[in-house]
Order: sequence, then C-alpha cells, then structure tokens
Amino acid sequence: MSEFAISYVVTTYNKLPYLRQVLGRLVAARLPDEEIVVADGGSSDGTAEYLRGLFEAGKIQQFVSERDKGESHGFNKCILMAKGDIVKLITDDDAFNYPAIRKAAAFMQAHPDVDVAMGYTGLLPLENLHTISLYEDVADNFKRWLNHKEAVWMIGLPILIRRSSLALTGLFNTGVVQVDTEFTYRLTSLNVSLAWSSQVLSVRIENPQSNFRVMGRKTSQDEADRMRYFYDKRIGHGFIDYIRHKSGWLESLKKPIRPLKRSLFGMLKVPQYQDHVPMSSGYVPVPGEAPLEAAFRVADDFMERYNAEHPAEFLYKAQTLTKALKQ
Repeated sequence: MSEFAISYVVTTYNKLPYLRQVLGRLVAARLPDEEIVVADGGSSDGTAEYLRGLFEAGKIQQFVSERDKGESHGFNKCILMAKGDIVKLITDDDAFNYPAIRKAAAFMQAHPDVDVAMGYTGLLPLENLHTISLYEDVADNFKRWLNHKEAVWMIGLPILIRRSSLALTGLFNTGVVQVDTEFTYRLTSLNVSLAWSSQVLSVRIENPQSNFRVMGRKTSQDEADRMRYFYDKRIGHGFIDYIRHKSGWLESLKKPIRPLKRSLFGMLKVPQYQDHVPMSSGYVPVPGEAPLEAAFRVADDFMERYNAEHPAEFLYKAQTLTKALKQ
C-alpha cells in the first residue's frame, strides 16, 4: 500500500512570484494523506531558498533543486520520487481546485480500471481578468477518443495518473516542449483507460512566460503536428496522406469559407464549435491588490462557483460499456 493517497508533483524554473501563489494555496489545501513533491530546475531567483524553508517547516515533503533538462525531466524526477497512489500534475503558474481534484482521485480509487483522469480547464489571460473561458474543444476531443478511438491532444493541467499505470503510460517525453500534447496523443493511441470529470480542475493563467507565448503560434503548431502525424494511425506516409494532412492546402481552402459556414449554421441553428467562448469572470478590482494575486483569486472564485453549479460526473469506458457516473 502506498504511503500517500495523492502526490502533487510540481516543476518550476525562475517563476518565484507565481510559485508562491501556487504553493501557498497547495500547502494550505494539503491533507495529511497527501504529499507535495517539487523539482526546481536550478532557479537563480531565490526559489531554492523558498523551497528549503517550506521543507524545513514540514510544508512540502520532498524537493530537489538542481539543473535539469526541461519541464519533462523535472516532472519525471518528481514522479519517480512520489509515494502516492495517484500522481497529480501541478504547474508553477496556474490555478487548481483541490476539492474537484480529490473527487477525481476518489473516482479513480473506486474504479481501479481507470489509469488516468482529467477534466475541464479554464483560460484566464493575465492582461484581462474580466473574461474567462473553458477549453470546450478538449472535452470534444475526449469524446472523439471515447467514441471513435481517435488519437487526440488534451491539456495536461487537470491530469491525474495512477502511479501503478506508469508502466503502461510511460513517463514524459524529454524531447518536446509541449509536454502535455505529446503525452495525451500517446495516451489516446495506447490501450489506456481514461476518465473525464465534468468539473473544472484547473485554470490556465496565460502570462508572458507561458510556453505557448514563448514558443510562438507557428512553432507550437509545427511541433503539435509532428506529434499528431506520429501517433494518429490513420495518417500514413504516402503521397495521398501528405496531400490530405501535411501539405496545408486543405486548411488554406477551408479558412476563407469558415465565416460563411458559421453564418449559415447560425441561421439554421446548427450547433457548432465557437472556439473559446468568453464568459464574465466576475472580477471586481480590490484596491492595492497585485495583478498576480488578483488573477489567482479570480481563477479560484470561478472554479468554486462553476463546480458548485455542476456536480461531479465522470465519463469513461469500462470494457465495452460507456458510463457516466455521478459523485
């Protein structure tokens, strides 16, 4: 039997202001049967000293601070150090809802055939705290995998992994920047059992140091495409596959038609994906509050409100049956 129910694994590098927000909330939320494991990639901004203080105060259970070879390497070190039944990924600049995470972990414990669980993620730009959105396309991708066994990408922020299932899923690929994109393409191409929570487990606080912004849209898309071509078994290496999937001509053809299609579907009241639909975050400025503190407060409040209105339901496939279970 494992020593802990959940191991929260955190990677960080030179993001101390963000890390203080993340770990401050996690330390306050941690239960006695949970552990916090942190890998710092050799930060030069005081992160190591901050972690040492938390460790000596008994507020985090394990940490390492040394040069590493990127986020994947840090997560892998944490996972190998972890002692919990369930491993929960925690990034150093995003917000998480721990009650919803514990419901997902409890679902995994009650259903030992589930290897990985995930759920909704919100998106909150640091520069505009008035609007927040959900990654509805990720939920749609999960359903495509569930119903059609397509290899799809999903966001890593809400992911929980059964530690004993790592022999099936593998660790994280240290040769990519978009760690979660590669990992979820891999999961959905393997015989891995996934479950989806109807609640919001995390909010991505998009900021100037976010991977997507640092990489740029084209570089990010190019890396994601390489992963899709590798894992999607429907895409071969022949001339027709190149024309259909890799040349880009089909996307160029669709781009000018999309506005007309949306207008037509709107008139016909046909449901269609509308990208990330912004919602009011309910943000009310507090005098003297720093922008970063405000962003995490807004994310926390949004997750609490949303989850109060949406009881936890879990969608997963057990053998040949698709089940939606309430908790």
